[in-house]
Amino acid sequence: MAQYLFERIIQWALLGITIIYVLTGLGITQFRIIEHATFGLLSKNLSFAIHDNLLIPFIVLLVLHIAVKPVKQIYQKRKRTK
Repeated sequence: MAQYLFERIIQWALLGITIIYVLTGLGITQFRIIEHATFGLLSKNLSFAIHDNLLIPFIVLLVLHIAVKPVKQIYQKRKRTK
């Protein structure tokens, strides 16, 4: 059950960061539209700062998301052989 919860947390966190990453990327390139859509909350400078700081968490969550299933299978295989 804990493994399932861990996987779900990673999946939802990755989804959230991906949405924010895309939104802030649009805020950099299409800043007039995003500023208007967010009622002035995301300016071009703030979008760039957020976008720049999300790269490492995005990569870490992506690697965890990809690696969870193979690691879980290896763990279960070793557990069965013991």
